[in-house]
Amino acid sequence: MKMLSIASRHTARQILTDQRARQIIGLAGALALVSLAQPALADGTSIETGLSTIKSWMTTVASVVGIIAIMAVGYAKLTGRMDWGKAVTVLIGIGIIFSASTIVGWMGGSSS
Repeated sequence: MKMLSIASRHTARQILTDQRARQIIGLAGALALVSLAQPALADGTSIETGLSTIKSWMTTVASVVGIIAIMAVGYAKLTGRMDWGKAVTVLIGIGIIFSASTIVGWMGGSSS
């Protein structure tokens, strides 16, 4: 009988030790995961990334078109084929194109 009692106490101590070890390992694992975690919102979503890529492509295309438009206005003014009204219209259009994100920010209530 005494042997059974000693064995049961040893098993109870072992269970407590195993439970405590599991708690310590679980806590260490949780701390490791928290310390290794990356901020999820820093990179943005895939939709934001895609729209940002489209915006950069459109800015590149608009830059080329704007340069060609200004060159055409300059050439037309050089040869006397364009009046100031059309030249100003082209320049205002280019200004609107490149300030589009600011204008949308004003309408949306943000200050981008």
